[in-house]
Amino acid sequence: MSPRKRMWLAVLGAGLSSASLPALAANQDLAALRRGVELFVRSELSQRQASFEVGRFDPHLVVPACQGVSMAWSAGTVPASGATYVDINCPDLGWRLRLPVTVHEKRMALLLLHSVQMGDVLGAGDVRLVDAPASGLGSGSLDQLQQAVGQVMKTGAQAGTWLRAYMLRAAFVVKMNQRVRVVASGDGFDVRAEGTATGNGAAGDVIAVRMASGALVRGVVQGDGSVSVAY
Repeated sequence: MSPRKRMWLAVLGAGLSSASLPALAANQDLAALRRGVELFVRSELSQRQASFEVGRFDPHLVVPACQGVSMAWSAGTVPASGATYVDINCPDLGWRLRLPVTVHEKRMALLLLHSVQMGDVLGAGDVRLVDAPASGLGSGSLDQLQQAVGQVMKTGAQAGTWLRAYMLRAAFVVKMNQRVRVVASGDGFDVRAEGTATGNGAAGDVIAVRMASGALVRGVVQGDGSVSVAY
């Protein structure tokens, strides 16, 4: 082999060797990419009481390193509890990956601490907001203390019962045969008189009131126990 040919082979060999080094270093760091997905999911769920698990890439997966990776939920929005995916896109290089994510929503619900009877008014010491199972609560489960405290039981229930909306009603502020103040108002007038309630009513309920003349008027029960009639 001539010295000239030997020289070019050495030059080309060095060039190929040096070109191969950055190629080895230019593969995407999948571990770093997965950490990026974890940060994305944690940020997306920051306003919710939820935990999550991020899946793993195929250990044999190789894609070129990308400087402009973007991430988004496959469903387009932050998902509810359950299995979903995060899409990882590299617009510059044209590759797209998908990583599974499982979201575990932390649910809170109101639990009865004591047995109660129909007609009992619930106080703050009768209920507690606790972590609840993801299933078995049923529809209408209550998850805020103000939904129960001061409300009246429509049925009896045992300690350890998950409170649901149908079990409660608002306390009556007007009761049948009670004397009530009736306020009739309209365009340019405001008339007040007394009458007798013909039924029970909580604030916001519509009840009939018999006036001294014998006439029946219907109005909305107010929080102060009066009945408002609009004309």
